[in-house]
Amino acid sequence: MPEHADWATYLSARSAALSRFADPNAVTMTIDRAAARLRTYLDDEPDSARVQARRCLLYATDAAFHDQLLASGDIELLHALVGQTGLDDRQLLCDRLAGAVAVSLHYGPATSILPLWLAKASRMGMIGTFAVIQNSRNNPNVMLSAERHAELGDRGFPFEDLDIARLGELGALRRALRILRNAGTVLIFADGQLPPPGTKRIVTCRLGEGSIALAHGPEWLARSADVPLLPLLLRPKRNGNELVSFPVSHSGTGSEAIQVLFDAAMAFDPAPWSCWCSRADHL
Repeated sequence: MPEHADWATYLSARSAALSRFADPNAVTMTIDRAAARLRTYLDDEPDSARVQARRCLLYATDAAFHDQLLASGDIELLHALVGQTGLDDRQLLCDRLAGAVAVSLHYGPATSILPLWLAKASRMGMIGTFAVIQNSRNNPNVMLSAERHAELGDRGFPFEDLDIARLGELGALRRALRILRNAGTVLIFADGQLPPPGTKRIVTCRLGEGSIALAHGPEWLARSADVPLLPLLLRPKRNGNELVSFPVSHSGTGSEAIQVLFDAAMAFDPAPWSCWCSRADHL
């Protein structure tokens, strides 16, 4: 681990954020919700589920801290953070990204670090144009403003704006298809918005003893642009993170690529997956 000022500042700010918890009643409700889901899906024993649920809350707080850092934090800290994201086989990963839909999960601080890593790779010429699909309506307090988006691009993290709130769903998808057809990379989080019961076009994946329904956006994008799906998982590793890539799916089947992510994440450590603590009543 580096011992320079930026990294020390980041670790200090992160520790301070994790030491503060929300309203005790809200925390209790969140832990109860996560524990119930861990018992339902992973068949955890009550005591084990409770311990894991507390860890889920800690990881959810950590993810929120990183989202806020992305939205308004010192950009030099972001460079230090991305520099501590390891990758075993960088060249192979970037070869796979010559026109691909990168698909990931809200696992740990992935929503902030993974886009930054890929944006930096684009600036360095390792991959082509990069974009991430987001929707600032979901949580405007931690999403990027147009000004912040421009600042990140100027300071070493360039990526295209695919905010559904600003472009509309059709406009964002059209821009995403243009990028993909020109050998660019578009990142989408498969669990970004869980579809309510009764939704017709879904992707269903195993989640422990149960199943979970997800939107079919990654599959639709890959098929429409005739590009593969590349599963990427950002997982915690000591004070930093590790970016893990999995074999690409050329079949255009979203469930295949996303299932790989769930299997890897749950086997490594289920606690960093944000949806355990989410308020979605249909999970």
